[in-house]
Amino acid sequence: MSEKTPPDLDLTGEWDATLEGRTVKDRVYEVATAVTSPTSVTDIAERADCTKEGARPHLEWFVDLGVLEKVADNPALFVRNEAYFEFRRVTELTREFETPEEIADRIVEYRERERDLAASFEASSPGAVVLSDVDSEDLDEAYDRLSEWRAVTRRLRELHEAKLRLESDSGSTSASSFP
Repeated sequence: MSEKTPPDLDLTGEWDATLEGRTVKDRVYEVATAVTSPTSVTDIAERADCTKEGARPHLEWFVDLGVLEKVADNPALFVRNEAYFEFRRVTELTREFETPEEIADRIVEYRERERDLAASFEASSPGAVVLSDVDSEDLDEAYDRLSEWRAVTRRLRELHEAKLRLESDSGSTSASSFP
């Protein structure tokens, strides 16, 4: 009986080929949508592996689309538009959940987790947590729970917005079905 050898896989090569196949616009988008503080064209271009002249028109186009905000002109500084990304996340939720009732069920689950996290910190909100009060050996775990609490709080806000949208859409649909 012969021993089978696994196929020769070159995942690194495949990944490199995928990365090399991206356009300047794709690379600029990936970098620009990750900037959470004002970032210059030079820095974005460097991270996107292109020239400033190659990045600039794409950055301006992303500003026109609302994906980015231009926060300064000289030097030009860009930051991702959080409102745009929140809108997209809410839109995705309205596609994922077809009825306000489905979202309401999910809101209940997130509320329970939010209460558990609040109780573990004995705080009313993630902003009220003081990590310097946490023992150093528990700091990593506390930081992870705090990050989760922030994510749960954000998701609750998005779920409420998606529920309101679905209720609004169903209200306008039912209202328009009357003669």
